[in-house]
Amino acid sequence: MRHLSRLSSRPTATAGSAPAGRTDAGPPTGDGGGSSRGRLPSLTGLRFAAAGGVVYTHSALLLNPHLARTLGPEVWVGASSVSLFFILSGFVLTHSARPTDTARSFWRRRAAKILPNHVLTWCVVIVALAFAGTAASKSSSGTVAHLTSLFLVNTWVPSQRFLSAGNPVSWSLAAEMFFYLLFPVLLPWIKRLSRRGLLIGAVSAIALVWAWPVFCALVLNPEGRFFPGYWFLYMLPVTRLPEFVLGMIVARISAERIRLPRIGVLPAAFGVISAVIVNASLLPHTFLYAASTVGSLAVLVHATAELDLRGKASLLRTAPLVFLGEISYAMYLVHLLVLGLMFMGLTHLGWSRLAAILAALPVIFLLSWLVYAGVERPCMRRFSSPRARRGERPRLAAAP
Repeated sequence: MRHLSRLSSRPTATAGSAPAGRTDAGPPTGDGGGSSRGRLPSLTGLRFAAAGGVVYTHSALLLNPHLARTLGPEVWVGASSVSLFFILSGFVLTHSARPTDTARSFWRRRAAKILPNHVLTWCVVIVALAFAGTAASKSSSGTVAHLTSLFLVNTWVPSQRFLSAGNPVSWSLAAEMFFYLLFPVLLPWIKRLSRRGLLIGAVSAIALVWAWPVFCALVLNPEGRFFPGYWFLYMLPVTRLPEFVLGMIVARISAERIRLPRIGVLPAAFGVISAVIVNASLLPHTFLYAASTVGSLAVLVHATAELDLRGKASLLRTAPLVFLGEISYAMYLVHLLVLGLMFMGLTHLGWSRLAAILAALPVIFLLSWLVYAGVERPCMRRFSSPRARRGERPRLAAAP
């Protein structure tokens, strides 16, 4: 575990090089581990599509609060987007793993990427709650719940007070932190898999995601008080781990150039959309948190990465979409706060629900860019690697 990629005897297939901060693909990720092993800008553009899916779902819930009870397809767009985030994260971190990296340096870069934006938005939410004078912000149990959210461990507690503490959307960061903790252990294991083992591993990961709802129904009782299905299937980090591992395996499948049926990005995207719409009316809701779309999402990630690895034309690789993908982590963290505050304020002034949401969207984009440019990117540059020793500075400065 000392080196993340001791197992990396075969180089991962790349498509050029890029500066750090251009290859990752999940809500809490952005630099793919900080490597320049190969740009995957199309996946960065796909990350914006995933963030947009989450914004769409939260906007739809504000427009029609009954969706929270009827659980229409609009709700599952956001759920599928989160699953896409997890698969993307596993893919890009594996693709860009440094050959001589250590667990400590990997964790340092992940912390430099995740924590500044998270701490900032957490503080804003806590201040807003304090000004609003909510009971949760004053009680001791509410304080404990908010602190667990700050340290990204709140999703391990099956309590709504803990799950919605702090910035509610940061629950996925708790899952990602768990994935990052295990990544130095998982990567050597994934690297040792044969081509046949990779295919078996991908099928097994998908099967496990499908098995969770069955286990929940037979053992835990999805409507139970102490182990609610929503928490177990959607927010518990352990049950989301197979999606991250699936992304890692798909990255190795791409690197090994394993021949698979050629499926383009558009057919893969259509498969995801069809799964969301059709399965919402056919399957129990416990299968819709992740199982119903996990396979089609993995195909979409593979197909999108192939555009860059094979040098094919890609709309997702255009500068506007890549830029939006780069600010998508900040967008993910700020959008719900902006939507909620502007929705309450503008509707109180007599605006319609739709007008309030449309007015909030440009503010979300503006604040996302400000947080990315003013917090996320500077912190990545400053804290992602140890500062040079004082004695080394003159020599480094004199180097060509």
